Amino acid sequence: MSTKNTPLRRKDRLRTQEEARAIMESCDFAVLSTTDNENMPYGVPVSVVLEENRLYFHCAKAGRKLENIQQNPHVCLTFAKVRLVDGENFTTRYESVIAEGTAAIIEEETEKRHALQLLCRRYTQHSDEEIDAYIQHYFAQTGVVRIDLESICAKANI
Repeated sequence: MSTKNTPLRRKDRLRTQEEARAIMESCDFAVLSTTDNENMPYGVPVSVVLEENRLYFHCAKAGRKLENIQQNPHVCLTFAKVRLVDGENFTTRYESVIAEGTAAIIEEETEKRHALQLLCRRYTQHSDEEIDAYIQHYFAQTGVVRIDLESICAKANI
């Protein structure tokens, strides 16, 4: 039985969709969770960029996460920011997002290039010309995955 529709237990910590997107955009990375066709889980950190209702990340063109996505495209990403370990009150002040969706390995060159440009703009301070030259140099050996988001849930204790 799927647990997908289990309600959030701490509704007082629930955040809006706008807050969820802001948390996602402020995190340096997320942990991508996948499973293979035997339900073996695998989690790996990835650098992501959010555009509308899609997330993109880059990777090598082979490896366990891609094999898992090919076997089971349903994925989950966890974004988390620790604000303060509040030992005096036996708690941690945090913000987090769980994003679920369907992953697809991008082969189409225009979308792949666009995603790589978005990622480079997010994580570097280089000019568009420098970014395009870098992308061109590594384009053939770089993989890109798009995640079409189906649900985003944020909570915080701040």
